[in-house]
Amino acid sequence: MAELKGKVAVILGASSKAGIGEAIARIYTEEGAKVVLSGRKVEPLKDLAEELGGAYQACDITKESDIEQLFKTAKDKYGKVDIAVNAAGVNAPAPIAGLTQESLQFMCELSFIGPTLFIKQAAAAMDNGGSIITLSSLTAELVGANLGAYAGTKSGVDKVVQIAALEYGPKGIRVNSLSPGLTRTPMTEAFFQMETAINAFVKETPIGRMPTVEDVAFSALYLASDRCVATGDLIRVSGGSHTRRIPTYDEMGLG
Repeated sequence: MAELKGKVAVILGASSKAGIGEAIARIYTEEGAKVVLSGRKVEPLKDLAEELGGAYQACDITKESDIEQLFKTAKDKYGKVDIAVNAAGVNAPAPIAGLTQESLQFMCELSFIGPTLFIKQAAAAMDNGGSIITLSSLTAELVGANLGAYAGTKSGVDKVVQIAALEYGPKGIRVNSLSPGLTRTPMTEAFFQMETAINAFVKETPIGRMPTVEDVAFSALYLASDRCVATGDLIRVSGGSHTRRIPTYDEMGLG
């Protein structure tokens, strides 16, 4: 079934090969959507857009003018925006004692201010309702060392999502968070090379395996579908890891 036939989807954070944004772009295209791909790196966006028959536009999520231009490009190209996904992000782990005003400001701009403005601009571009999805993280719920800036900003956006769902619901716009557990992407690849660490995470995952980018993309398909009524929700893609805990650094062999 072409679940998204006739839909136009903007996907920010699609320039990393084998990343979550790319996986979402692929499944959306398979299900009939036209995609507008975005991120900071133009060449990978261009290649993926050509492969999927979509469009692309460079965008720095820390600049509202870039976000606004992204949605203008989508509407100029396809006439509308039905779906908007923010999968952009980085993780710069550091203990609270090692955080600086500059590093906190950077993380806030990237993982709180930018995603909030993405929701604002996406909603402004949607003339006939739609679905806005932002990528959160299981670390926004569970406690782990060195995650103060990353998890703090992610949990902040989760609250913004709830408020946006309330404010934009009357316009037919749904707003949700996707919360993956530890997933193998270019951002986490080095971590997946550490067998002891991954085994510790698998031990804390009831289904016995880590989620994949395809798992996350399938959940993003559900949230984008007209058959989904969810809004203001945080949809976990963690294999049940949220029922347990993040392993300690000693258990991961990093102590």
